[in-house]
Amino acid sequence: MTGAPETPSGRRRSKLLGLEEAGGLVRDGDHVAVGGIWSENCPAALVRAVIRGGATGLTLSAGPAAGFAAELLIAAGRVRQAYLPNVTFEHLGMAPAFRDAVQQGRIELVECDEPSLVGGYRAAAAGLPTMPIRSLGGTALARARPDLLAREDHGETVLDAPALAPDVVLLHAAAGDVHGNLRQPGAQFADKLMAKAARRTVIASLDTVLDNAVIREDPSATSIPGYLITHVCELPLGAHPGACHSVHRADEEHLRAYIAAATDPAALAGYMARFVTAGGHDAYLERCGGRAALIARLGDRG
Repeated sequence: MTGAPETPSGRRRSKLLGLEEAGGLVRDGDHVAVGGIWSENCPAALVRAVIRGGATGLTLSAGPAAGFAAELLIAAGRVRQAYLPNVTFEHLGMAPAFRDAVQQGRIELVECDEPSLVGGYRAAAAGLPTMPIRSLGGTALARARPDLLAREDHGETVLDAPALAPDVVLLHAAAGDVHGNLRQPGAQFADKLMAKAARRTVIASLDTVLDNAVIREDPSATSIPGYLITHVCELPLGAHPGACHSVHRADEEHLRAYIAAATDPAALAGYMARFVTAGGHDAYLERCGGRAALIARLGDRG
């Protein structure tokens, strides 16, 4: 992928995009990867837009540990295959829709762990067909993955993980500019690697859009450079009910309510109707109590 092309005047073009248009970029059958880890830096608003966009039959992957973003796509019935080593709500409990979908066979779970998942992203990012990994030799996990090809390397058996190249990567960052240069105070998890591995589209939602001059004042603060990002959406609280480093904590009250709803089909349908399919991001925030109230309750992160 390349960065934003220059206009005839020589100025770089803005990558800003409306939320619903961004959600519509995901097509039926795409491989979608969601960034963050568990509830942190969760691209929740983008996931809700993808659900409203109607794409189905998706392959889903994430960083080695996934949470609300992956769970919601599965709960909406949009996923047919998943590369997900771990999906939980951490101390709040299991991910009900993920667990039920796997147990009932509604999605195909490709058995993987952190080395095989990250190895697949690394191969795709490097333009290679496979990436060697050493940690799974002789394990049941390796036996469950015939596509992890064993070979001898200097007397040691290694497994070659096939390249894993998402069509669309969804990320969230605390701040960035209209050209896609992101600032993610704290850890970036696997976000940059997934952006490098992407085949077609990388969309980042931003709590705050900064002027490019501010970005250039401190280049070291850029966590992911703009040439890896194809589109940005200005979405304050776009990670809610997940968290965003330096901006706000996760909304555990909302997450607990979702977990309870996800265990009952009628309650889950009600949750989806109220918080996902009925309107865009502003309507969602109002249903959650309003932006000002959410920031007052959750926004005390340094």
